[in-house]
Amino acid sequence: MQCYCGSAKPFDLCCHTFISGQVQVSYCEQLMRSRYSAYCHKAIDYIYQTYHPSMRQENPAAALAAFAHDSHFIKLDVHNAEQSVKEGFVEFTVKYMQHNLLYQFRERSRFVLEDRWYYLNGILMEQTPRKIQRNDQCPCNSGKKFKQCQQHLVSGS
Repeated sequence: MQCYCGSAKPFDLCCHTFISGQVQVSYCEQLMRSRYSAYCHKAIDYIYQTYHPSMRQENPAAALAAFAHDSHFIKLDVHNAEQSVKEGFVEFTVKYMQHNLLYQFRERSRFVLEDRWYYLNGILMEQTPRKIQRNDQCPCNSGKKFKQCQQHLVSGS
């Protein structure tokens, strides 16, 4: 299976190595991509542990788990990544579905390097969700009508 992050590498040789703790991320874009893959894979502990410690109380693991469970992630597009020695920024767009609604948001995320890279915060530019009709093309790019596609069922719809 290809990695969720869009690298075209197998998941086991890409983000899974970070999520499983086999390898530490080396730069902020790797962390952002691996966090996206962790949401897709429902790896809540990794998502929680890669939040900066100062942000964990605002982002409890139970809330992260509920969001990941209710969401079917469709696509990640990275637009820009810049990094200095101790800080980095990644701008990206994510498409996901929740309960037959298609969401798309663009974010400029801020990462900090302390003992390792952490996600600190981001500026979110969310768009209005769009209801997917039964006869619409499924946004998962399966080529099927939404009513015939099974991939979206992961989101509980």
